[in-house]
Amino acid sequence: MKIHGLAEYARYVKAGRLAFWLLLAAAPARAVPAFLQEPGLRLSSGAAQALVGNRLYFIENSTVVRSAATADDGLSFAMEAGMRLSTATEPRVEASSITGLSMIALAGGGFRMLYSALGSTGTLYRIYSATSADGLAWANDTGTRVELNNGASFLASPSLAALSGGRLRVYFTGSSDGTLDPAARRVYSALSTNAGRDFAAPTLVVDERAGEVAAMARTDGRIRLLYTAPVPPVVGGGTNSTIVSALTSAADLDGTVFELEPGVRVATTAALGPLSNPFIIRSTDAWRWRLYYNWNPFSAQTDTAAVYSASTYAPDPISVTPAVVLRTAGAVNFTIKGESFSLSPSAQLGQGGAVAAGAGLTRVDDQTLTVNFTLTGANLGHWNLSVTNDNGFTDTLANAVLVDFAPGEVRLTDNLLRPRLGTRTRIDAMTFNAGRLTLRLYTLSGELVAVIFDGEVPEGTTTFFWDGKTAAGNTVASGVYVLRALGQKIDSKSKIVVIK
Repeated sequence: MKIHGLAEYARYVKAGRLAFWLLLAAAPARAVPAFLQEPGLRLSSGAAQALVGNRLYFIENSTVVRSAATADDGLSFAMEAGMRLSTATEPRVEASSITGLSMIALAGGGFRMLYSALGSTGTLYRIYSATSADGLAWANDTGTRVELNNGASFLASPSLAALSGGRLRVYFTGSSDGTLDPAARRVYSALSTNAGRDFAAPTLVVDERAGEVAAMARTDGRIRLLYTAPVPPVVGGGTNSTIVSALTSAADLDGTVFELEPGVRVATTAALGPLSNPFIIRSTDAWRWRLYYNWNPFSAQTDTAAVYSASTYAPDPISVTPAVVLRTAGAVNFTIKGESFSLSPSAQLGQGGAVAAGAGLTRVDDQTLTVNFTLTGANLGHWNLSVTNDNGFTDTLANAVLVDFAPGEVRLTDNLLRPRLGTRTRIDAMTFNAGRLTLRLYTLSGELVAVIFDGEVPEGTTTFFWDGKTAAGNTVASGVYVLRALGQKIDSKSKIVVIK
């Protein structure tokens, strides 16, 4: 089923006609895009694994890889005749069942598939590879690509991600203790420098329980892993009823140092049945990510799971630079960082009922926007940033920009004072926000001589004079005096020299 346009999509949501109505896209945490469930099924049976071009690859009966074609951006599929790969594909490898797969397009043309398999003896777990010129007919590469403990430890669910410099990294789940206990499965990775033909020894990259894993390479090169897991906290067993995520640190160029992201990306309840086989692609609109996954409802009393999908329709602004701006600065160019920015988004700042619309917005890529905001005379305090994609979905970053005022300044004119000649010292106090101001005069030893002013002043420049007299009206002795000014971002000391 295909939904045409946002209005129709909204009607399906409002009417509650989503096939998997209890599946929830988690409320977005900062720096993590929200995946919104798309209505309908993508595939009624089979374990979907990869979508390359317009062809979906899925595993059937644990022994055969088949394919289905899409003509509508991956929302509906038509089965293709024949099988793509099986446990009998030549040259033969030690495989009785296929448990997961991932694919890449090769630079010279054609494709390479990495797939995890269980050996015919039921005790060997390995990742093999196969190649195809057209994506339909496949032949195995010789040898094993990846294994743990010489194949004796469980591994499955390979997912490929491209790194800088033409490198390729495969992520997969494997046993951390050599057993088949699902609670011991973690995320491992291995690096290839020859397009997936050979891999270095695998290493542990996420030391958290994981059922199956999917990898995506963001525009900025950081790798996000999405993996199935039970609802935390989990002790011992548990149904993998959530999809959670981890992201490489900004400094990690090798895709091995991950930070867990808060919340869940997709979730149901353990009582409804497990989620499995996630994989993620870039949608054809070049800015959304679409996540596919299987759900096997216990209520259906079947071993066949259906394939669903969720996409990042809403933008996810996570930071603004500069974060502080003076309300006298005029038009300021801001850089907005985040994810899932559409091709023609808009942006505005808001505080209460006040709104500052963005001008001259430029979309650098799906993670970066530049825009001008003019906040001259704007209310002080924090303003929220709202970004709206051209599909109408909006997200708001609270307290994104602080509007502040500039520090004040006190300037003295004629601070060499001769009272007998009738001269005065002129004091110009410039403030950029109305408020209290005090001007006190002290001796060098700290004794108060006079309070020149103590009260409220407006924004702007206020002028005061000192004629060299004390608070009692007596002329001070010759010497050096200190003017202390305290006010709206003013805290200064200035010297005045008196000569009789």
